[in-house]
Amino acid sequence: MKIAYVHTGLWPSNSPSFTFVTYNTNAIAQEFEKCYLFVKDNSKKNTDHIISEKLNLTVSDNLEINRVSYSKFLNTNYFYYRKVYKNLFELIKQNKIDVIVTRNPTFIKYLVKLKNKFNVKVYFESHDFYADLSLRNDINVSKKKHIEKIENKYFPNLTGVLCLQNSQIELYKQKFPEVKFYLARTGLQFIKNEKHEYKYVAYIGSLDPHKGIDQLLSALNKSQTKPQLLLIGGKTNLEIDQIKKIVQEKYDLSKVNVTGWIDKKSLRDYLLNTALGIIPLTETFFNKFITSPLKLFDYYSYCIPVLATDLPTTRELIIENETGFFFKNGDVEELAKKIDFIFSDDVTIDKMRNNIYQYAQKFLWSERAKVLRNIFEQSVN
Repeated sequence: MKIAYVHTGLWPSNSPSFTFVTYNTNAIAQEFEKCYLFVKDNSKKNTDHIISEKLNLTVSDNLEINRVSYSKFLNTNYFYYRKVYKNLFELIKQNKIDVIVTRNPTFIKYLVKLKNKFNVKVYFESHDFYADLSLRNDINVSKKKHIEKIENKYFPNLTGVLCLQNSQIELYKQKFPEVKFYLARTGLQFIKNEKHEYKYVAYIGSLDPHKGIDQLLSALNKSQTKPQLLLIGGKTNLEIDQIKKIVQEKYDLSKVNVTGWIDKKSLRDYLLNTALGIIPLTETFFNKFITSPLKLFDYYSYCIPVLATDLPTTRELIIENETGFFFKNGDVEELAKKIDFIFSDDVTIDKMRNNIYQYAQKFLWSERAKVLRNIFEQSVN
């Protein structure tokens, strides 16, 4: 079986989507006969160099990355989509594609067009939920109306929709009871339980306010242990400067290292000195029902216990008292106490690390590719 995967994001980029689509399709290529990945070309460096440098990854022989040129001056995907559609059309005619997947809703209509013409299987890999914007209070609804229309018009014509969380599937089923939805969780590349110094509390990811950085800093200020904090994130110097100002107001800048965006090789060095990973999500609609935080899988890759906001999405991924702990959104007192409890107890950390090593095996990208194989082989148009 031969797979095509269409992404409209820049490649490479500092966005989590760059990491997701590359690891995902590389694993798919190893499980299937062939995988074609279509991306917006964003570099003059060769593909192997980018993957090695940014992701510390060896490219599968069965993965063909098609880096498509695009206009940096036009705020539209139209011309990029037409190029990709033409390529897919020719590959299907040559019997080189059996399944097409996209993670971008605005490309769905092209999937349906190809399905109707060639009877190939087509799937949308959803990373959000726009089918009923009346439920959303965390986004600018007017800017997403066109995506709401796309999901409502084209979902019934897809072979299926891939989701990251059961809570996300339940939302969709209320709107589309006739559509096939499948759970395919995001993944991790490896799991290493290496003994290391428990030096840092770490946060990985966006420094946006809804990610909960404020409550994390307030909790650290109330903690007894006053640990060193790693803030692994920040896409621009402006964003880094802004978060440093917040750190000065709420904690102690001398105890915080704001790294900016770093590659996977550098991330390893930091996480090998991390005792506890924090996921301080605020209780937005997206965080409650949709998110599958990539930072969680980074922590699990190095068997680092997790302390996360208690939400349906985090409950699906963390076993309380075994791979992590929860705190109530906004309760900085509880967060501070649990940071102190975990950070000062090496025995608990060691026990949880062993639990994570066993539990997280099912989240490997290679296991996800097997889940996708089962879905693609069993589903019918």
